[in-house]
Amino acid sequence: SKRISTCEIRNGYLMPTIHYVSVFNKEDTLIPQSDLIDSGYVQNKCPVYNHKQSRTFVATSPIDFSLSIDRSNNKISCSRPELLEYDDEHINSPKPVFQLVFPKFLFYTEDDNIWFEFNDHPMTALNNNFIAISGWFNLSNWSRTSSTAITLVDEKRCVIIKKGDPLFRVSFYPPNLDDSIILKKETNTEVIHQWVDAHSKKSEEDWRPRLFSKTKTESKCPFSFLFK
Repeated sequence: SKRISTCEIRNGYLMPTIHYVSVFNKEDTLIPQSDLIDSGYVQNKCPVYNHKQSRTFVATSPIDFSLSIDRSNNKISCSRPELLEYDDEHINSPKPVFQLVFPKFLFYTEDDNIWFEFNDHPMTALNNNFIAISGWFNLSNWSRTSSTAITLVDEKRCVIIKKGDPLFRVSFYPPNLDDSIILKKETNTEVIHQWVDAHSKKSEEDWRPRLFSKTKTESKCPFSFLFK
């Protein structure tokens, strides 16, 4: 099927659309970073600052969660162990690294060359004792779920997360950085199941060569079958 752009035009600017699904908890929602910044800050008058904020969204924790590690005694304590993933290689890094299962989002776009950036949130090192591991890739070439890997700041202290705490940020970059974007949450249960199923069947050979390459005209959205 032909690749169909979902761009909108508002005030003379293109608005590519990025769709997302809440995989962990259907109630989880990404919040525009600008909504979490007090309007009293003078930087809100700066166009350079606002240009970045309009393309950045924050994920907050849907639950209370705690984690601690004692590597000398090979002991890990966690309030919700079913929501934590790790292996020996990551535990034995210079500082321990864990994978949080929550919150988790699946992203996709039908527009070409939209880059996705996963980034830490500056408050987690201070409030929660961890730093999320960052990364980016061409979302138009590969639709995937967010992956929240965290590095402990001080392994002698607990990681303590309260419901509503910001955990990480995501940003989206179209080819023309002056274009803004529309982030749209998918709530249709049938479509969500199709998205998740299609994503789970993709192998490493499918996505690795396309992570950083330019979108090809003949390439198809991994979920193009939804629009036939």
